Amino acid sequence: MDEEDEGKDKEDESVYDDEGREEMVADDELSPEEAAFMKGYDDAEEEKKSEAKEEEE
Repeated sequence: MDEEDEGKDKEDESVYDDEGREEMVADDELSPEEAAFMKGYDDAEEEKKSEAKEEEE
C-alpha cells in the first residue's frame, strides 16, 4: 500500500462517527471510555445543529 492509499484509510476513520469509533476501539486505538465521550460530543453537536435549524424556521 502506498502513502496515498494509507492516508485515505486514515481519513475514512473518524472518531466523530459510530463506525470509526467502533473500529478504533476494536483496534485498541481508542478506549471504550474515550469512544463514549466522543459519542456524547457528537450527539451534543447534532442537538445544537437541530436546535439552530428549528430557530431558523
